Amino acid sequence: MKFSNNSVLLLVAVVFLYTLPFLGQQKLDSFEYKGKAFNYTIQLPLNYDATKEYPVIIGPSDAKSIKDESFYWQGVKDTQGWILIGYRIYSATNRTGEIIALLEHLKANYNVEGSKFHTVCFSANSASIFDLVMKIPSYFEGITGVAGNPNNGNKEKLKQLKGVKVQFVVGDRDSYWMRSAKKSHQLLQGLGLESTIEIIKNGVHVMRPLIGKGFLDRAARLRQ
Repeated sequence: MKFSNNSVLLLVAVVFLYTLPFLGQQKLDSFEYKGKAFNYTIQLPLNYDATKEYPVIIGPSDAKSIKDESFYWQGVKDTQGWILIGYRIYSATNRTGEIIALLEHLKANYNVEGSKFHTVCFSANSASIFDLVMKIPSYFEGITGVAGNPNNGNKEKLKQLKGVKVQFVVGDRDSYWMRSAKKSHQLLQGLGLESTIEIIKNGVHVMRPLIGKGFLDRAARLRQ
């Protein structure tokens, strides 16, 4: 069967328009801070509606390409109603101005649920992300450590988590991080802060089975 040039063009246009909503759900975007552009990855919910509020979670990512997603939602097609942001939030306590610029940019462009954000940390990057949240707690609704913990040697500093919901998710075969999570959880509760802990049976340090739905279900526990 032969196709005319017009038929081929029409077919290409139909395919493009059919896939556009799906391609549009995930992209590499940028914001400006002090005259420089900084990239971040963003994935919108299926059937995204700009008039509605959505919970927004920011996870550690180098954000160098559209596929540079944060670890616990790598490959996710359905965000379960979340807006997922990947950015260099690790080791960011000396870049709080930059992080605030990102958060304000997101609030200006999306209806952020409660005008506050969620975040996640794991393993070696966790202490610095907790530090970031403690430095600007008014911007955050919740933080989930999978497995991740703050430096828990300074109780006065931990008090800066007041108003932020904290949860620890750790495997029972991950002995060092489980001990640290238990200690941090007890310290936070002792300080009157909101903290929960889940110990996953047979869980190891890198809990790949939680990637996607398992993690997003847990993050949802901290929503308003």
